[in-house]
Amino acid sequence: NTKFLPETQFVNLSFKKIKTNIQNSNISGYANFLKKKTSTFYIDTYKDNLFLFYKNGESYYSNIDGINESGLNLNKIKNNLKNISISDILINNSKIYVTGSLKIDENCNKFSVYESNIDFKIFEFTEIFQDPNCYGFIQGGRVQYHSKDNSILVSTAADILKNQIDQKPQDVNSLMGKIIKINLDNVRDYEIYSSGHRNPQGITKVKEKIFATEHGPRGGDEINLIIENKNYGWPIVAYGPTYKKDYKKYFLKSHKSFEEPLLAFAPSIGISDIEYYDKKLLNRWTGDLLVASMKNNTGMTQLLNPGLSLYRIKINKDKDKIIYQEKIFIGDRIRDIEILDNGLIFIVTEEDPSIYKINKFWL
Repeated sequence: NTKFLPETQFVNLSFKKIKTNIQNSNISGYANFLKKKTSTFYIDTYKDNLFLFYKNGESYYSNIDGINESGLNLNKIKNNLKNISISDILINNSKIYVTGSLKIDENCNKFSVYESNIDFKIFEFTEIFQDPNCYGFIQGGRVQYHSKDNSILVSTAADILKNQIDQKPQDVNSLMGKIIKINLDNVRDYEIYSSGHRNPQGITKVKEKIFATEHGPRGGDEINLIIENKNYGWPIVAYGPTYKKDYKKYFLKSHKSFEEPLLAFAPSIGISDIEYYDKKLLNRWTGDLLVASMKNNTGMTQLLNPGLSLYRIKINKDKDKIIYQEKIFIGDRIRDIEILDNGLIFIVTEEDPSIYKINKFWL
């Protein structure tokens, strides 16, 4: 019963795949594993314009009305970012925020957050936050505005490339494996909002509730309801085993002392971004979560467990329970989702770098 775009289980979608006019601007770190070229980029919108940042820091914009089947005509914007690997972008009012890993030298990378005024000629970024510690490798970095106290929430990941289990998510003296809240009125005022995260890949706010997606170990990708000062268990518990041969010794334990995920995927889907759809244009999706997947399944595996899909997640009225999920197969690794004020949905794909445009239903 797997459905492929533009068809879904309940309705059909109107969608178009639009290629960027930038070729091989930045290669995803996953490209060697896939044995093909992929490009990682992130998008956000401001008024009638789409802003796009590649992972290597290159920045572009395009007028949304000019986006059509013939391609995404991007105009380059200069910026002062150097030696940074972009993790996410956020536009709030007339400000743009960029998170990423700043390379100090071969053995030192620092998680950093930058801010700039919106400008169509040059972004003059100022560093507003930096982890004082050095790391060999940094993942995570998704960012979400928290209107309650004019702050931003940023996610950081455990070091999952080590041969041993990284304990920093449980270390109160480390900012890795955490969701951090940074006060924009006083950026020196920051705090650990939640801990025990392995590799958060998306974060979104639904009224006063916060949802985050997270890569599990071998299976066990999660959707979590993020609660302040709560611990989500990594690397003590998870719903997927480790990649080590003696995996039964690890993780598959009681979550009694930790927060349970709202949903864990087994096998994993290569979970990435998450957004909340609260618009009227696609009224059958109003009140649902949209979750992206990057897992590169092929053959029969693709049919039985379609990664590379957009997942529609139906949640209850209190927004603390998942009722069901719908998988809609796309066929590309989805990195980012953006929902416009008018209800239009853009999804960013890495393979054959493109943006899918979803804008209406028919029965």
